[in-house]
Amino acid sequence: MHENTRIGAHLPPLMIPLLLAGLLLSGCGEDPMGPDNRLALMALSECRHAQALQLTDNAIARGNEQNVHRAWALKAAILRDLGDSKGAEALYPKIAAAWEAAKARTLTDARRERDIGLFLDVAHAERQTKGLPADCSKVPPPPAVTPQVPAGE
Repeated sequence: MHENTRIGAHLPPLMIPLLLAGLLLSGCGEDPMGPDNRLALMALSECRHAQALQLTDNAIARGNEQNVHRAWALKAAILRDLGDSKGAEALYPKIAAAWEAAKARTLTDARRERDIGLFLDVAHAERQTKGLPADCSKVPPPPAVTPQVPAGE
């Protein structure tokens, strides 16, 4: 038997967050995150915070109870990533209410922090694989979109 029999002991340290990200981002029969949350997490991992926030709003507006809870937690993670801790904290009651609606039990602070932290860990690991800084510093802003005006107007 090998010395390292623990699962993942033979993997390089970077592989574990990548595997976690893969599990979160991979599709399955019933998407546990919902498409809007999945796209929001991808946008967050590419430092596109405004788009990520819009996608979480979409998930909140049209998702099921599980997706709504995840959307509120992801939105808090996005705000934290932007440095807006107070904004993230203001969402805690909404995260708790959505959790209780989905799970029919009380959300603990530890579980809330774990959920938010997981989103941040996945985004930071994805950034590292893409060569982006974990804190989104020195990432160029997305290009401005110029509305196209049809000819003759």
